[in-house]
Amino acid sequence: MTAETLSLAGKFALITGSSKENGIGAAIARSLARNGASVAIHYVSESSKSKAEGVAANITKEFGTKTTVVRGAVEEAGTAKTIVEDTLKGLDTDHIDILVNNAGGGENSALMDITPEQVQFAFGSNVFGTIYMTQAVVDMGKMPKGGRIINVSSIASKLGLEGVAVYSAAKAAQDSLTASFAGELGKSRGITVNTVAPGPVPTDTSKPFLEKPDGSPSEMQVGMQAMTRAAARLGTTVDIADAVLLLVSEKSRWITAQWISLSGGITGTM
Repeated sequence: MTAETLSLAGKFALITGSSKENGIGAAIARSLARNGASVAIHYVSESSKSKAEGVAANITKEFGTKTTVVRGAVEEAGTAKTIVEDTLKGLDTDHIDILVNNAGGGENSALMDITPEQVQFAFGSNVFGTIYMTQAVVDMGKMPKGGRIINVSSIASKLGLEGVAVYSAAKAAQDSLTASFAGELGKSRGITVNTVAPGPVPTDTSKPFLEKPDGSPSEMQVGMQAMTRAAARLGTTVDIADAVLLLVSEKSRWITAQWISLSGGITGTM
């Protein structure tokens, strides 16, 4: 008897916000490629181009899968279409099977310090970007039956943390899109849509929140680690990527419209 696997051979995937070698997006790209998928590595600013190319080159070297690098601001509808066009061209395909909406961000600010620019950035990258990229991949990307869309959120959308209101609200809005899109795309197109919500994961982006200037653990890191149930540690990018691998596989065909906490149990009582 042949053992069943989570093979993604013949699948084409676009992972937004995947240019940082130690980031969640790059880890997801590696996990999908390791299991046979061709992947598009996405970046936004010109300064990230070499990093994105490095991620793609390392994936191809290690796993032998096809990669391409694409650039654009996901929060702009026209640019989202360009990202999809470049993905199709770069991977030499007429469709995209997997979309991971990982690009997104936000700044921590107390209520009275929140600026219009912070609001625009958080909602632009997390909400507008998810809408425009999903539209572009389903339409221009001709996502087929069995397609998978994963929105990368955060447990911050549920915790009501002080000083993280705008980012948390943007992620909560993104969470709402998941359920709505799952309903629209499920019965009509056979596409599943799910949210994964990581807890604290050490990356370049999260470092300012998880570490003090001297490199010691911040109060947030200590508090979050104390709340985990799976193990006495924070999560890793590989923890997140492996969960995404499961959700984009054919084995997860009956999982859709779900908000899945990848936090080691921090949100276990919610």
